[in-house]
Amino acid sequence: MSILLIFVILVFEFRSYSHPIAILAATILCGFGALAALFLTRTTLNISSFMGAIMVVGIVHKNGILMLDSEQEFSARGLGLEEAVFQAGRRRLRPILMRALATIFGMLPLALGVGSGAQILQPLAIAVIGGVSVSMILSLLVTPVLFCMLRKRGL
Repeated sequence: MSILLIFVILVFEFRSYSHPIAILAATILCGFGALAALFLTRTTLNISSFMGAIMVVGIVHKNGILMLDSEQEFSARGLGLEEAVFQAGRRRLRPILMRALATIFGMLPLALGVGSGAQILQPLAIAVIGGVSVSMILSLLVTPVLFCMLRKRGL
């Protein structure tokens, strides 16, 4: 239900279907990154890890929205689709990397179980680290490529 609500909000924001589909596809794929990190570390799927997955969804949406919003700006300046997406990726590369690395390094002490009470939040940190690691790549590569493919098909 929440994915449907997010989709509707993104359709109203961007006034097209290609933007929301590209953003939501990256969101679903980054969920697999969170699950893979939990699986690799043999951490249980619980409320804490679900909260981490929700945090990752927010980060991925923000990255996708900012990336494709930059694309709209470059398209409004008269650039072609591929060039606008390339320039948007160039513009958003550093902020996406900085946000992802700050999140990963900030969650690392929790993921390693350092400090008192860290075991309670360890699944959250592992899910966030896995999801953000995957989303960093998806936000910069998969979302723009999928967006270009959808736009060329007329969505």
